[in-house]
Amino acid sequence: MILEKSWAEDFVKAAAQVRTARRRSLKSAETVCTDPTAGRCWVVAAGYVKVVDPRPDGDHFTRLVLGRGGLFGDRPFGGRAFRGFLSPQPELSVAHGPAEVVEVGRAELEAAARADAGLASMLLESTTARSQLLERRLLWQIITPLRARMAAALRDLICFEGQRCKHGHTIDVRLSHQDLSEILGAARPVVSAELVKMRREGLIEYTRCHFCVDDLAGLDRVAGG
Repeated sequence: MILEKSWAEDFVKAAAQVRTARRRSLKSAETVCTDPTAGRCWVVAAGYVKVVDPRPDGDHFTRLVLGRGGLFGDRPFGGRAFRGFLSPQPELSVAHGPAEVVEVGRAELEAAARADAGLASMLLESTTARSQLLERRLLWQIITPLRARMAAALRDLICFEGQRCKHGHTIDVRLSHQDLSEILGAARPVVSAELVKMRREGLIEYTRCHFCVDDLAGLDRVAGG
């Protein structure tokens, strides 16, 4: 998700001030959360965290990749208003490269939000941003061409400017071709063919586990603004 840099910094700082908050440093592929109903939630402070749906056969499906300011786990104020699921949704969160998170109790975060209108506003903004992202992804399956979906997904994953690229390009996003295919809901060979076209146009470059963005403005135009 694209999160404005100053907003993300303010949100991380506010979460870190909650009474039960603690900061954790994570190695690449280290598990953060296996049970989204455990009464804890996390805010990404640095790096990226991947949220996946585990499958009974041991495989998994990438749901989201969150950068700084992303909120995941047992998110606040989501337990009473809607009881549409017979059982909790399975969710697994792992560090997508080295990362840092702020871990906080859900109940304590809710209490802090009730006492602080600024924090409450940021929680609402966070929820709205995630909802809009997932709603757009649902519409992708109906009306949006794959090329525009791909450009929008890469743009979103940059999160506010992304990381300065170490491969000689402008920005890079840590993501495999399989991750991108799962996020887009498209077959990997089809996604790979479109990536080749984008590389030829000078929009992106890529390796096995990174996408390097050379023309962010061009990518934004392909995504449709």
